[in-house]
Amino acid sequence: MKKLSSQTKTTMLLIAFAILLFTAMQNIGLIFLGIRKVYSFFSPVVIGLCIAFILNVLLSALEAKPFAFMARSKRKFVRKLKRPLCMVLTYLIALGVITVMILVIIPELYDTILYIGERLPGFAKEARAWLEALLVSFDISPDIIPDFDINWTSVVNSVKDLLMKNYNNIFGNAVNITTSVVGSIANIVFGIMISGYVLAQKERIGGFVKRCINSFVPQRAAAYIYHIAECTRVSFSRFVGGQLTEAVILGVLCFVGMTILRIPNAAVISVLICVTALVPVIGATIGVVVGALLILITNPIKALIFVLFFLILQQLEGTLIYPRVVGKSVGLPGIIVICAVLVGGNISGVVGALVSVPVCAVLYTLLKEAIEYRNPPVQQETEKE
Repeated sequence: MKKLSSQTKTTMLLIAFAILLFTAMQNIGLIFLGIRKVYSFFSPVVIGLCIAFILNVLLSALEAKPFAFMARSKRKFVRKLKRPLCMVLTYLIALGVITVMILVIIPELYDTILYIGERLPGFAKEARAWLEALLVSFDISPDIIPDFDINWTSVVNSVKDLLMKNYNNIFGNAVNITTSVVGSIANIVFGIMISGYVLAQKERIGGFVKRCINSFVPQRAAAYIYHIAECTRVSFSRFVGGQLTEAVILGVLCFVGMTILRIPNAAVISVLICVTALVPVIGATIGVVVGALLILITNPIKALIFVLFFLILQQLEGTLIYPRVVGKSVGLPGIIVICAVLVGGNISGVVGALVSVPVCAVLYTLLKEAIEYRNPPVQQETEKE
């Protein structure tokens, strides 16, 4: 039997890959459906690994700096106590940050909703009067404004009738939503438990995975897998740190600007923007919309000033702060960071925007290494001469 040449084998592999790619693109919906189905089975594990990965950044920082002296202690008990102590502090810090955010944002939102409910009828009349005065100042008849005299009692009664007529559907949807929420909470609880085990035993888990790879994968391929895993770890860790730094910077700048401009609810809105800014580029926009609504009822002019101020701040953040802080942390040029976020957001929404930057950083690092491998520095210097 005649052996195939290496060029023929390569051509056949390319043809097979093209056929598989074409088939996958034709059945992309089924593929995503299958991925969602598999994810539903393993969601607590995935959530736990994600939580562990994020908290590991803080845990490693605590072990490497403030509590590094415990590893050098002559007492075995002190050395063993280092990991549990740092883990407890890690979870307490994470819980404290979440609690502070909730205690700051939720009460203010609750009071604002109550205030909106009380002021809404009067606000509608004030808005109409303001619009009529504006038209008169431009010699325009206010009669062109349609009559929107709303009977709020009738609105409430209509809502009640609608709820009574669709009681069964609403109740069924409420049960489904409640079941989904309970399931999500259960997944998060189990995920936190899994993350604790992973953080506590991360060296043993990593050693077991390495033994599996060394047992079933060729040595050269195993070394490449380790290299990609290390690049991924470094890129994601730096991205988490850079994203947190960028969110804090944006929140502080927003608070300072709102305080100078005497815009109400500066602290609450700044914290809200800081939280939503954790979603790259597009997250802060969600925060400014909610913030503008919080200001609108009390002072429409201040709401407009806030929106204009934040548009300027967002341009500064999008073109200077974010690419420099996050791009520098993951080793990417600013333009690639922006393009990665836009493409990732178009592919998979918020999750795509979050994952796109570190994934792009890994691919960028591997591409640079491949270029350097094919074009060594000695060869480049010879070409210049």
